[in-house]
Amino acid sequence: MTLSACLLSHRALVRVTGNDKATFLQGLISNDVNKLSPEVALFALLLSPQGRYQFDLILHLEGEDWLLEVDAARALSLIKRLSVFRLRSNVTFEVVEDRAILAVWGEEVASCLSLEGGLGETQATSWGTAVLDPRLIALGARLIIRSEDVEQICHQYGIKLCSVSDYRYHRYQLGIPEGGEEIEVDRAIPLEWGMDELNAIDWNKGCYMGQELTARTRYRGLVRKRIFPVYAPGITLEQPILAAETEVGHWIAKEQDWGLAMVRLNAIDAQLTCDGQVLTIICPSWMKLPENND
Repeated sequence: MTLSACLLSHRALVRVTGNDKATFLQGLISNDVNKLSPEVALFALLLSPQGRYQFDLILHLEGEDWLLEVDAARALSLIKRLSVFRLRSNVTFEVVEDRAILAVWGEEVASCLSLEGGLGETQATSWGTAVLDPRLIALGARLIIRSEDVEQICHQYGIKLCSVSDYRYHRYQLGIPEGGEEIEVDRAIPLEWGMDELNAIDWNKGCYMGQELTARTRYRGLVRKRIFPVYAPGITLEQPILAAETEVGHWIAKEQDWGLAMVRLNAIDAQLTCDGQVLTIICPSWMKLPENND
């Protein structure tokens, strides 16, 4: 089967160096950096002190250095944010200029890349690094390679190079938001966006920024709405999502016939419409909903 791929020019890598990098990031991000290794990548969040989303990160280990994948447009903002907390820590940050990130997906992606299929599984190769997405296996893999090698790698593995629109379409069918253009910066509550189920949060680690409010949201059952994939041909994003005449949701993003929408949990069993058309809301297999949605 032919694999599909997209060059993620809208994503970038920030290199983190220095003897204190592990201790420094452990106190800031939502996942346990002790799980990061040359064989395993991590998904994590950097939150505000109020537990709201600021950055979603994929962490890779490269020799002694760490690479943080982030929105390219916000890479310098990430460095600025991290630098606020650096104080006397021996840690430095810089944007990596000579690498490309290639997202690859398809049913045979793991075997094609000689990976066994574990979340975040990482393998160094002669041309770069292959990483199974640490959020969800169905998302596929990330290849971190030299920019000039993209065409050669696609030819070597029989990969069809697609557009960013195709990549978004793939993600939206799975219900996966990504980056600050989709996840509401300084507003989004991680559990409403499924970030815990996508392996961004370690509930057993010590304190990190925003930890108290994130834990409170979980243990008090305060989640009342969630992001869902929605099949919605012909729908524009300007109109609200309704159950009868009551507004119960709003659009986050849409690509072709599939979109992401924030919908109240107590409305997901009702007939939902938008602009007079009936919507098909999907609960992905990875998503765990509370038994009582009231």
